[in-house]
Amino acid sequence: MHLFCHHKHAPRSMPLQTKRRLRQRLLPVAAMELTATTIVVADVLRAKSFRRGHRLGWLLLAFVQPFGPWVYFAFGQQR
Repeated sequence: MHLFCHHKHAPRSMPLQTKRRLRQRLLPVAAMELTATTIVVADVLRAKSFRRGHRLGWLLLAFVQPFGPWVYFAFGQQR
């Protein structure tokens, strides 16, 4: 059994139509994540205080995708 032998059973590349469909589904999600991250960073830099945590922690968490920005919106954002 050859665990690292890739030449015999190498997977075929995806058909062009499948790649296009995948890209069409991922682009809106990526745009939403980029927008949320940008909003969080701007909000953290402007905030004077937070409900929980510290500025540096929230800035670092903003870049943990896909959950970081949403955790900030739920728990860190000043009301």
